[in-house]
Amino acid sequence: MTSNSPLRPSSGSSGFFQQPPYIENQYEDDAVFRTIQQCHSQTLTNIAAELSDWGRRVVQPDIFELIDEAEKHPPTVSTHTTFGRPRTNLHTSHGWQELQRLGIAAGVVAIPYEEANCSARLRQFMKIHLWTGSAAMVMCPSSMTDGAATLLRRHLSGTKLTEQQRSVFTEAYRRLTSRDPSEAWTSGQWMTERSGGSDVRNTETVATFVGHDAGGKDAHGMPLGPWNISGFKWFSSATDSQMAVLLAQTGKGLSAFYAPMRRTSTDGKTVEMNGVSIQRLKPKLGTRALPTAELVLDGMRAYLIGQEGEGVKEISAILNITRVHTAIGALGYWGRGLAISRAYARVRKVQGSLLEHNPAYVRALADNSLQYAAHMHFGFFTVLLLGIVEEPTSFQDSTKGVSASPRLVSSVNQAQALLRLLTPIAKCKCSRAAASGLQECMESLGGVGFLEDEQEFNVARLWRDNFANVIWEGTTEVMAADIVRVLRGRDGEKIQSAFFVWVSERLDACRNASNNLKGLDGIVQAIDAQSTELKEKWLCLSAEELRYHGRQLMEALFRVVAGVLLLDNASMGGQDKSGQTKEVKIELANRWLNPRNASGPLDCKLHAEPAALDREIALGSVHSSSGLPKHKSML
Repeated sequence: MTSNSPLRPSSGSSGFFQQPPYIENQYEDDAVFRTIQQCHSQTLTNIAAELSDWGRRVVQPDIFELIDEAEKHPPTVSTHTTFGRPRTNLHTSHGWQELQRLGIAAGVVAIPYEEANCSARLRQFMKIHLWTGSAAMVMCPSSMTDGAATLLRRHLSGTKLTEQQRSVFTEAYRRLTSRDPSEAWTSGQWMTERSGGSDVRNTETVATFVGHDAGGKDAHGMPLGPWNISGFKWFSSATDSQMAVLLAQTGKGLSAFYAPMRRTSTDGKTVEMNGVSIQRLKPKLGTRALPTAELVLDGMRAYLIGQEGEGVKEISAILNITRVHTAIGALGYWGRGLAISRAYARVRKVQGSLLEHNPAYVRALADNSLQYAAHMHFGFFTVLLLGIVEEPTSFQDSTKGVSASPRLVSSVNQAQALLRLLTPIAKCKCSRAAASGLQECMESLGGVGFLEDEQEFNVARLWRDNFANVIWEGTTEVMAADIVRVLRGRDGEKIQSAFFVWVSERLDACRNASNNLKGLDGIVQAIDAQSTELKEKWLCLSAEELRYHGRQLMEALFRVVAGVLLLDNASMGGQDKSGQTKEVKIELANRWLNPRNASGPLDCKLHAEPAALDREIALGSVHSSSGLPKHKSML
């Protein structure tokens, strides 16, 4: 119909302006996140209010302002005075510093050290998941701080420390696990040199023993260590930390050391760097707020951790923690990206209809959400295992009188074996899948997804920062080689046995549940077939053959475990507190085992039931109660 009113052109200040999406409290908005909490409700009690409050806090306007400030004012370093005297003055932004204080006060490191409870890790990492998208990379030093605290705790519980070592390590541990930002420390983790990243055999940094009477104090008045370290570290994040755990060669091989970053000058009047200087800050694709540097070590005083020549063993305690952080951090970025996509779908119209009513758009969002759900279950199962292994007594106490069927893990020994196998898989698969999932989230916003104007909607930043997770703490090939090392190592047969026993136990439990729930029988059979194929096709190969097929082996293991966990979730039955109905839970497991095949025969009909389930999977039942809305054809 032709209008009689004259046409009016738009301008820079008039015409159509898109209503901005509203980013909701992610705890309330993310049905998958709350389903994870519900899955572990036997151990996670009375934390809903804490998570809801935290989920609301991390998306407040002042947080986004701090992110923006940290992004626009990346770290800088001054290496010389006006008159040419060498110095190292590192400057980080107010936004970075405030976000770090917020995370410390919230307990993103402290929680698992405050009580001997096997569920503490779940509580910690659920807060980290909500926090990561708003943290502007402060979780990088926090993850290494967590790893350093775990390492020091292990040694403090032993009897092999000297009195001086125990005093120094106790003070460091107290500060690493503090919630008081004025007291708390962060820690660096220095492994990478020019000769290699994960391969540390050719480390060129050298430690020399100078004696217990060498004297000197650190910046906090504690005695300096009896080792003198010199060398060069090629990639060192958390350069603004108060301490570091690092690798260096001694006469007996590669060893691990604790070193404070600063010390009191010889005249006792000033504080100076502890024999470490920044050569330059790294130019990077992402993680722009994070100070990542090349470090020159020249007489850095340090304490040996453990025994000489056992540096890899010691640093592995940190890697096991930081790899779990990498997995959950990646899922946190992905979850935030999906939250932005959902929010955009509720306000953006195409041809007169909201995107949340567009079946093709919702289907793509549902496919992304399915992948997210599978990786979330896998990632947080790894966290559950970590908590059990760290606090075995608490786990045993919590499972007394509880039948084995509803428990995801039947024993501490089983948890130990599964944790060793699944940690590198979680690190690799979650970070890689999040990179792909965030790309989908960017695309779902159209051109807006490529912009970085406002941090509330900046999926590009989430994608850039997450991509570091794919590489750091071991690339895909490094993780695949680690899995082969586990399966073909000294305890390989025991770990394989524990894995297949666990699969069998969970399938048996789900078979019992399938008597009361329709649709589970076929899923159980499909996972059973995948498990058999894994055993007969992959695990009969030699170590050399497995290394060659490392990626495929990792994928096969991942799909079986994720399938078991989605099936377990479906077998829980009716609608839980997350709002996920039993139909959605069963559909997620079905779609995981039977992905929609793009190369298969094309079904030209739009079926109302799958489309309605797409909507529930993508947007949650809260936003899908009206079923499948009418849609205006775009053809």
